[in-house]
Amino acid sequence: MNLSHLYYFRKLVEVGSYSAAANELFIAQPTLSLAVSSLEKELGVPLLKKKRNGVELTEDGEEFYTATLTATNAIDRCTSVIKQRAADEYGALRLGVVYSIQSPEWSRLISQFRRSVSSHIRIDLTQGTTSSLFRDLKAGELDLIFAGVPVGGDPEVTSIPCFKQGVALVVNELNPLSYRKSISLDELAGYSVISYAIKGGPFEQELEEMLAPHPNLNVRCDFSDEISLCSMVLADSDVVAISSHSWLVSTFPNVKVLEISDAPKDFHQFYMSYRKRGRKALAVEAFLDMVKNYDFINVSPPFEKGTDPYPESWSGGSAVGQDTEPSRLGQGTDADN
Repeated sequence: MNLSHLYYFRKLVEVGSYSAAANELFIAQPTLSLAVSSLEKELGVPLLKKKRNGVELTEDGEEFYTATLTATNAIDRCTSVIKQRAADEYGALRLGVVYSIQSPEWSRLISQFRRSVSSHIRIDLTQGTTSSLFRDLKAGELDLIFAGVPVGGDPEVTSIPCFKQGVALVVNELNPLSYRKSISLDELAGYSVISYAIKGGPFEQELEEMLAPHPNLNVRCDFSDEISLCSMVLADSDVVAISSHSWLVSTFPNVKVLEISDAPKDFHQFYMSYRKRGRKALAVEAFLDMVKNYDFINVSPPFEKGTDPYPESWSGGSAVGQDTEPSRLGQGTDADN
């Protein structure tokens, strides 16, 4: 039975005239007549009696009209509910993002998504740490997050590699190292070095792999993010920090950012994560479809170009020809304890 024929029959009964019903349905009158004849042929009984002023239901027609009304009203209600839900879901995308990943490249990703969908989608953005965003994702408060991943991953979450980030050394501008443009890891022996918390954190594997060939380094790994690391460097000129090279470090006054010459260019891997189970909103599906072919790159800003003012290497906390200040840095501070 053709659903359109049911709606045609319903409209014909409501207005009582073939010509009036055809006009309201925006169809030709013969099309309407053919639809009613098709219903009557399928049912094996006449549904309408033609009268001078229009049409009248037969006894079978009365019963069929009641059933038609019930069925089409139920379909209309269900259609309305589904469309409204789809509109609500397509209207918002709840994204979580760590502070450091936001960059011009991040903005390009969001801009491309907006251009790829016809509907106007509102993006609700939540910023946080990897641990806080994972918590909100699993609680159903976020649809997608851009962050690191816990060590070993999470069995309830799918995580897809996306943007990458380099690593840098952050130093106070009062520190003699601030005159350098780059430095090797071995040259940091004897300095008071801080970095991210390793155990269970998103930097655990990356830091351990980078520092393993340099057992002479004494690195205090206690901090959760770039803001904490830069704050410590700003508070104590003797302290230097191994940090992801994000835009955050450049926002701090009175600090300098050095390239670590023997560190991997793609030091930190970010992931786009979402829940494995549960119904995904249309906006989420649209975003996932778009990023499947997206060319994710390293989002670190470029390092300052130039040559170091000291041609010789600085190592062990002292610089050639600079015995006083550099040797003071090599003695260590309370940050080592």
